[in-house]
Amino acid sequence: MQVFFQPLTGGPIVKELLDKFTLNDFIMAASEALGYNSREILKLRFAVSNKNLDVKNEKGFDENKHFITKDCNIFVLGRLLGGWTLPDTLQAIAEQQLEDELDKVDTQTADCTICLDSETDCLKVCCAWMCRADFKSWLLDKQFKVSCTLCSKAIMFRDIFKTPEYVATLQALEDEKQLLKNIDCQRCFDCSTLLHNETMHSCQKCITCCREFCFFCNRNWNAETMRNQKYTCGKGCVYETMLYFEPIPFHYNKDMKIPNRRTCPRCFNFGAYDNKCKYHTCTECKFTFCFLCLEEEKECKRKYKSRYDHACVKTPIPQDYCMFPRLISQ
Repeated sequence: MQVFFQPLTGGPIVKELLDKFTLNDFIMAASEALGYNSREILKLRFAVSNKNLDVKNEKGFDENKHFITKDCNIFVLGRLLGGWTLPDTLQAIAEQQLEDELDKVDTQTADCTICLDSETDCLKVCCAWMCRADFKSWLLDKQFKVSCTLCSKAIMFRDIFKTPEYVATLQALEDEKQLLKNIDCQRCFDCSTLLHNETMHSCQKCITCCREFCFFCNRNWNAETMRNQKYTCGKGCVYETMLYFEPIPFHYNKDMKIPNRRTCPRCFNFGAYDNKCKYHTCTECKFTFCFLCLEEEKECKRKYKSRYDHACVKTPIPQDYCMFPRLISQ
């Protein structure tokens, strides 16, 4: 079966794997694709469908190898053993190749549902017709994560684009975004090497360009202002900011305090209090939760017999670093 290795830098590398492959088969395929010997392969981490592939342990590898399927993307990560920014690697590749790929798609004369131009060359995008210019702008504006403008069904790029490698790049872009939601995964801002933090300390050195940086906020390391500790450099760092909040007066009761911001317990999107009721609907995943107890709205009402304008707990429930997803659980 055909798979796509996503190396530390650069575009995807196509490789064939046996349908019934072993760990040794995988290591051999990875060695050929990446140009490394087997010893160097063992110094890397591999991930597929946001799951770790343990190339040092056959039993551990076998637990997740069923995620390796035809045309899947296998990400290669460098291990960092030292003490949400998404760089434009796959994004840039997808944007650079988009114009050429649009030349290959099927079009028909139709009325564009976006600009309303009539009798123009359009692409069929699920239920809608779009002219080439509007389709391109729409993709770029949504960063290639799109759903039908009429029925909201997710768009399958294999139904639009003709080149399998380009479709794989777009899928890899989405897979990478999911991968980088893990607190222990990051891309070096300078050289775009994909990295895994083995110790969760903030001060790390890129294995490719040797830049010393804070793993979590991706800024160059400053020994005078930053602290080498777990999860944060202590200087307005990303995950620390997502956990920190200030109590402010509640709209319906000025004697009651409510957090001024919270991180969604379901998708970890960051949001602010909107000066209304205590229930907040996440703009990303649409999950509605309480800013005080962090429970889903209906569970907060059931568990605490509470309502939108009353406190369910005396003090806001704290959030900690353990809540964020990881490639390697601890």
